[in-house]
Amino acid sequence: MKRILICVLALILSACASTTIEPADQLYVNGSVYTVDENDRWFAGFAVRDGEIVALADDDLEQYRGASTQVIDLEGRFVMPGIQDMHLHPVDGGLAGRFECTFPDTLTAEEIVAFVAGCIDEAEPGEWIQGGQWGPLLEIQNPEGLLAMLDAVSPDNPVFLMDWSVHNAWLNSLAFEAVGIDATSAAPKGGVIGKDEDGSLSGILYDNAAYVARNRIPAYSTEQVAEAITFSIERMLGHGITSMKDAIVTRRNLLGYQHLAEQGELSMRVKGALAWKSAWSRSHEDEIELTDTHEALDRDRFDAGFAKIMLDGIPPTYTAAVLEPYNATPEFGDAHTGKLMHDPETLARDVTALDAKGLTVKIHATGDRSVRVALDAFEAAREANGPSGLRHEISHAEMIHPDDLPRFAELNVAAEMCPILWYPGPAVQAMEMALGERAQRFWPVKSFVESGALVFYGSDWPSVVPDTNPWPGIEAMVSREDPYGQFEGEFWPEQAVDHRLNARP
Repeated sequence: MKRILICVLALILSACASTTIEPADQLYVNGSVYTVDENDRWFAGFAVRDGEIVALADDDLEQYRGASTQVIDLEGRFVMPGIQDMHLHPVDGGLAGRFECTFPDTLTAEEIVAFVAGCIDEAEPGEWIQGGQWGPLLEIQNPEGLLAMLDAVSPDNPVFLMDWSVHNAWLNSLAFEAVGIDATSAAPKGGVIGKDEDGSLSGILYDNAAYVARNRIPAYSTEQVAEAITFSIERMLGHGITSMKDAIVTRRNLLGYQHLAEQGELSMRVKGALAWKSAWSRSHEDEIELTDTHEALDRDRFDAGFAKIMLDGIPPTYTAAVLEPYNATPEFGDAHTGKLMHDPETLARDVTALDAKGLTVKIHATGDRSVRVALDAFEAAREANGPSGLRHEISHAEMIHPDDLPRFAELNVAAEMCPILWYPGPAVQAMEMALGERAQRFWPVKSFVESGALVFYGSDWPSVVPDTNPWPGIEAMVSREDPYGQFEGEFWPEQAVDHRLNARP
């Protein structure tokens, strides 16, 4: 009997010991902690161990305090989970911030030229001047003479300036010569070489023509790319962004991420969308190799299980693929509906193959025709491969035919609200010039939410937005007003999402 009692006591003591709570590394107390969980719960504090939150509570965190536990008094401050930005180009943003000639997209052509002249003064003769971003009204305000304006201040330096959307580029004559483009050159598929009325180069390259030219410019080193990524991440972290998706990753970008990860210096979780049939890539063979071996490309905090396909351009340049013709112009006539960069059958085969490889596919589609073709491709992948569990994405998801809106939820396709243009401003004005009244029915955010589709936020930085701060975009999503206070009015206010949250008791 004595031996039995000893054994029972030992079992009880062992059970008690197993329920002892291990001390936390940090306790955060006296705050307003919003969980953003399915019940919108609030707490006063939380405990952290090994970099993970192990408890949320209002008043019973003392059991997590140990001799070495650090206690942080939040003094009533607001805390929420980190924000995920699902569409950025951090390499471009970082290169612009560290190495390039950058200026606001609100400048006139004359102001940009003067700014570029200042950059040239600090450069060596023959050195490339890269930068941006010029705004959507540049060509409207300057229908002729842009090439000559840039040539006048850059006789010894090739100049390559991307626009606000990072789709189009403004070059000088030296840059055109260096990349091998003249007035007789054939435009690549999905691209346009701009011409003046006399047939000479206008100075502007559109979409894939701009990307092909960009690939012919001397490349940045892996170390410079890594430095650019770090530059961007530091700015994102400062605004509460703790994870992101790089929306188009070529081998150049990939090597930068891998370099940082292998040095233990990648301070953010990153999803990388590998480029597919993109003019940004050095070759399609290289893309095939990367997507075929995507699992081997992963590193600590970097996940390469994603792919990106460009399907059309953008409405202001008449390159988005639309169901009904654009407003008539002398250049495009009255029956122009834009162009798809890939025919529907090829796209469906590619998406099906990428889905079978386990890659989540993001398709850039800004016109209602390209959106329909993208949904058809996703539907073909579902039919061929079954429910893979991958939630594919339509990037921008701005111009949606009513018949196609319910298909997002039906096919488990996410609608990406990107970039933050769902408020009055120059971008909307430019789209109205191209599409008329149809431009007043862009970004149906609320309808997507009500349909049951997943809707998420992407900034598209450094395109369009001035910095990595997500809050103006979030504000515009619930107000449909200009968060920067520069333009009055509302843009399709019926599509504002519900701003109400469970208030802190």
